[in-house]
Amino acid sequence: MLETNSPRKRLVIVGLGMVGMSFIEKIIKYDTKERDYDITVLGEEPYLAYNRVGLTSFFSHREIPNLYLNPQEWYDTTAKNGLACHINTKVVDIDTASKAVHCETGQTVPYDVLVLATGSSAVLPRRTPGHDARGVFVYRTVDDLMRLIAFSKDKRATDGLVVGGGLLGLEAAKAMMDLDVYEKVHLVERNRWVLSRQLDADAGDMVVRQ
Repeated sequence: MLETNSPRKRLVIVGLGMVGMSFIEKIIKYDTKERDYDITVLGEEPYLAYNRVGLTSFFSHREIPNLYLNPQEWYDTTAKNGLACHINTKVVDIDTASKAVHCETGQTVPYDVLVLATGSSAVLPRRTPGHDARGVFVYRTVDDLMRLIAFSKDKRATDGLVVGGGLLGLEAAKAMMDLDVYEKVHLVERNRWVLSRQLDADAGDMVVRQ
């Protein structure tokens, strides 16, 4: 169990994504004088908080630290002010009665205040046969991209396919084209135009023409 002898409140944040990091920065900023909280953040991925919006840029530089929202030095400095960051730590259970979270690593982390900043997950058509076949990927994390890159190395002159014409779908299609191995990349969207959540039909058609 992760214990602390500090009289401050134990604030535990589950999730080290963009929302989690934004919350951490805000609470540290506004808690500077009183220092009411000792903060523990638990991230499932083996990386520090990174910019998911900029994932496509990873295909060009292949450097994970280039995606980080804050460098390692920021965490080292902030640790002195009561921040403990645990990566590669998946939370598997929350015991609200005893106010503790249990991790896949076997750790138990007690809390006074718990914040869930777990973000979203890629939606898979699990009822569709073949959704878990070799060569089928989602586009959500750095590891997803690395698996796609590794798979694509010997796929020159073949076709790629992206299901979903939202922001991530368009980014994924662009990323596959940038790999310069696929002869053609197809995009399949269930609505009549792409970016249907952001654009009307005319604007969506304009994007398709471009």
